[in-house]
Amino acid sequence: MKKVLILGGGFGGAYTAMHLEKQLRKAKEPFEIAIVNRENYFVFQPMLAEVVGGSLGILDTINPLRKLLPKTNLYVREVDSIDIEQGKVFLAPKYSHAPYEVFFDHLVFALGTVTDFRGMSGIHEHALPFKNLADSIAIRNQIIDVLEAAANETRPKLKEKLLTFVVGGGGFSGTEVVAEVNDLVRKQAKKYPSIDPKQIKVYLIHSKDRLMDKEMPESLGSYAGKLLAKRGVEIRFNTHLKTATPEEAVLDTGERIPCKTVISTVPSSPNPLIEPLPLNLQKGKVVTDAGMQVDGHSNLWALGDCAATPNLEEGGLCPPTAQFAIRQAKVLAHNIAASLSVGKKKEFRFKALGMMGALGHQSAVAELFGKFKFSGLLAWMMWRAIYWAKLPGVDRKVKVALSWMLDTMIPIEAVQIKMAPTQGIAQLHFEPDEIIFHEGDIGDYLYIIVDGEVEVFSGKGKEEKTIAKLGKGEYFGEMALLNQKSRLATVRCLTAVDVLALKKSDFGVLISNFQELRKDFEKTQETRRREID
Repeated sequence: MKKVLILGGGFGGAYTAMHLEKQLRKAKEPFEIAIVNRENYFVFQPMLAEVVGGSLGILDTINPLRKLLPKTNLYVREVDSIDIEQGKVFLAPKYSHAPYEVFFDHLVFALGTVTDFRGMSGIHEHALPFKNLADSIAIRNQIIDVLEAAANETRPKLKEKLLTFVVGGGGFSGTEVVAEVNDLVRKQAKKYPSIDPKQIKVYLIHSKDRLMDKEMPESLGSYAGKLLAKRGVEIRFNTHLKTATPEEAVLDTGERIPCKTVISTVPSSPNPLIEPLPLNLQKGKVVTDAGMQVDGHSNLWALGDCAATPNLEEGGLCPPTAQFAIRQAKVLAHNIAASLSVGKKKEFRFKALGMMGALGHQSAVAELFGKFKFSGLLAWMMWRAIYWAKLPGVDRKVKVALSWMLDTMIPIEAVQIKMAPTQGIAQLHFEPDEIIFHEGDIGDYLYIIVDGEVEVFSGKGKEEKTIAKLGKGEYFGEMALLNQKSRLATVRCLTAVDVLALKKSDFGVLISNFQELRKDFEKTQETRRREID
């Protein structure tokens, strides 16, 4: 049985799987569908800003993938690497260190984009991104947290920082999130007698001379800017958010804005998993034909934000929007089914229906069919109606409708949802004779021994060869991380052992910033490699 593997569960990936399930009914030969996604749910991205503002609950914007795709096998994992020649994808370890391989006959790239902080020192460390559901929750928690702190703060300068909010980027995401942040902060501040509404400052930093300059016509972009300014948002046009610190946002004009909350909607970049692949890329995107087939490959396909697909209706490339990804998915599913049996492939043709952007407080801007422009309450009603209709699942539609209805009658509650922070360094304990990792496992952590002793050996059973015995203060696991390969030896505890485990990603950041440290690791690696050989 042929296997179609989809990487990514966003609009492109999820809708491709939905349409492939429909193709199964009429397929002459059955085929297997599988999808890999880091979460077990699909997020309706256009409504994420309302999660920040509290108009929608956390679960209102998501759908379980297993419910949406009952005939699709779901892998809830990160993709570690892709081997096109061998026809397999390596998934990151989960609850073990062993690699997990998934084979495919047809592979669909629907990986979307990632937040790109390259060349933006300080933004990565101190600004909150706005990309997914977790980001929306983090932003909402931060806003409520600083309001609670400001309510009891007596030092004027610190109180000013707590009540100042800076958003970088005036595209769709930045405009929508600043509108929701502004509404939430000003509504909630009324509940704190010690907070003067005049102390609240909300800034929007945009590099162009009007908002949503790429998405909306000048008249609607100007309308959005004037409306937000009227509601108290201070907009800095033709200005970049240069960097951020724990105490301020720094603009490229030299202006420094004292604040404790910085939100960045910096431009996204294609998923880095694509970059090392032997594919024809255009600005990091996979080049495809009009049928979403990857250039030069009969069993590889790509769509959505990570694909450079020609727009036959309007020229150029298809824009990275949900309305295009959803419709690309239908054509792509048909073409895969045609490749698996006998059938004629289709070309993707679609002309954008329009664009809409919410501005909070029952207002929005909308352009439909390139001719009709709407703003204010009517545009907001259209925004809600159209996106509500596009929500997958009847139960989700009912939930969202109820949330919106209750929002008009019951005030939004400023409740934080605090989650345990992810540790950069994990503290682990092992008992004697426990194996920390096996030879052949994927290199996912560097281990530093806090207490105890371990034995490093290669081979199995009677053929075991002891390579080293390591104790307090020594480390192991660096070879696989430096070389992006599997483990060359097994590590077993000789006594009870306490270790610090540094994630692969954090290890990469560490050695990229400290070259001398990298040299020390490489020197140790060479010594140990000789011992193994």
